[in-house]
Amino acid sequence: MSRAALPQTPHELMPKLFGELRERYANRVGGFTRVLRTEPKNPDDQAESAIIELVDGRRDSRFMMTALAVARDQMMGRRSHPMTLINRKKVTQNRKDGEQEFQDMVRLFKQINMEDRRSGDI
Repeated sequence: MSRAALPQTPHELMPKLFGELRERYANRVGGFTRVLRTEPKNPDDQAESAIIELVDGRRDSRFMMTALAVARDQMMGRRSHPMTLINRKKVTQNRKDGEQEFQDMVRLFKQINMEDRRSGDI
């Protein structure tokens, strides 16, 4: 959703903000968002760009990257780096069924990797 669309749709956003999102973060202590800096969209003006995401959401990038690291480690038969273990705790502790969702994501990444190997994409 573009920034220009936000003022035009408060009737759609407010119920979500004060309903679903309020419930999701009600018991969470601290940060609700993550800012990921990106390359400027327009190289002429060099204006800063970023992606803002809600933590513990369906598209949480840290959750996915940590699951990918764990899947890789498991497939290579090695122990995960201590920072990976710290990130695993962070991304699962505030999610309902967080550890189960994490294990499901690890399995998915391992399955995708195996399918890629069979098709010769790796």
